[in-house]
Amino acid sequence: PTTSGRGYCSLPPRQAMVQRFKASGKETLVLLLVGDFDPEGEDIAHSFARSLRDDFGIIAVHPIKVALTAKQIKEYKLPPIMQAKATSSRYEKFVEQHGADVFEVEALPPETLQQILRSTIEAVIDRAAFGTEIAAEREDAAFLEGVRRTVSETLQGIDLEGAGDE
Repeated sequence: PTTSGRGYCSLPPRQAMVQRFKASGKETLVLLLVGDFDPEGEDIAHSFARSLRDDFGIIAVHPIKVALTAKQIKEYKLPPIMQAKATSSRYEKFVEQHGADVFEVEALPPETLQQILRSTIEAVIDRAAFGTEIAAEREDAAFLEGVRRTVSETLQGIDLEGAGDE
């Protein structure tokens, strides 16, 4: 499942994420975050994980900033076109670590971002557990198809139009 949030995202989307996580039975919540490379974008991954821990009691949270990272900016030779906002409360720390240039995630071509996401998912996914889930879904689908077929065949032999007349 995905959750879309703008900036720091309000509590309801976080709560929905926590509910999905708790219902999953998983031990660790792995967050793959995509955002701009700017003072806020660099803070959101940690802030989001902190909120899930402090506000919702999810202790095992593993945040990963998938994009946009300093390494990707260099790797894809993204041109600097904007400067960090000096009014940001995180400005000084960001500029000290990265300089004043900021980059929006949209600077990456969509195909590149998809490839980055795909490889990150493949790196963190538990393949054995995923395979087990896929097999269980196939079994469920086969069972439900059998039930649907049985119900359909049973209903074909019943006169439903006259059933309520008595």
